[in-house]
Amino acid sequence: MVMKEILIFLANVVLLKAQVCTEIPNPGTLKQIHAGNGFVVGLEPTGNVFMMNGEDWLYLAGGMKHVTSGVGGIWMVDNSSQIYRMIGGNLERIPGSFNEIDAGGPVLVAGINSEEQATCISSSELNKMVAGSPLHWTDMEGSLKSIACSLNGCWGVTSNNIVNYRHGIQPQRCEGTRWEYITSGYSMVATGSDGRVFALKTGYIYYRDGITANQVTGRKWTKINGIPEKAKYLTYDLNILWLITLDDKILRCQL
Repeated sequence: MVMKEILIFLANVVLLKAQVCTEIPNPGTLKQIHAGNGFVVGLEPTGNVFMMNGEDWLYLAGGMKHVTSGVGGIWMVDNSSQIYRMIGGNLERIPGSFNEIDAGGPVLVAGINSEEQATCISSSELNKMVAGSPLHWTDMEGSLKSIACSLNGCWGVTSNNIVNYRHGIQPQRCEGTRWEYITSGYSMVATGSDGRVFALKTGYIYYRDGITANQVTGRKWTKINGIPEKAKYLTYDLNILWLITLDDKILRCQL
């Protein structure tokens, strides 16, 4: 156990000190980028959705306002708030209505509706879904503008930039049990399938330090040094931070 804690500490030191950021080609001007489960997807203000294919971008769909990639697959929300999941290269309409959606959690897919209400559905229920059948989205309580789920649970950000953590999420209980206040002043949170958590505050990137199996919310936010430009959007997967900068560049930062 002591050796494990030492390795975690050393990994955190490397994370906070040694970033190599590279600007990558932009398919246009992305307003959103999301990485998860080995995929990277992006959304233009026009509603066009792209997926990275090597160093190129592959067009997926149009007319969308939000996209997510994660353990639960690639999901999108169109301009009418209808939900779609990509299956076998095709978009399948999923019952429900959201402003945005997150498929990063291993046991659930979560969404935010037009009233900023967070809801979820378990992966087990999704796997049993038959085309055309209704789905039961479960209320997670609270009012949020965004949600990010990963290995240990979900992080939510309110319209007032208050960050909360959802405890008690289980395979058969995706709604969890309670929200815990974490901090304020952060405009968004990004999570990875490895349990790492990052946040954005006034253009700077922060890492949630001290997350363990026994301390799922961690101990503190620590600013990451070495990022060459301020960001307005971030996502994380497979030891890589993906950023949209204030002047609309896309940066890939190896951690």
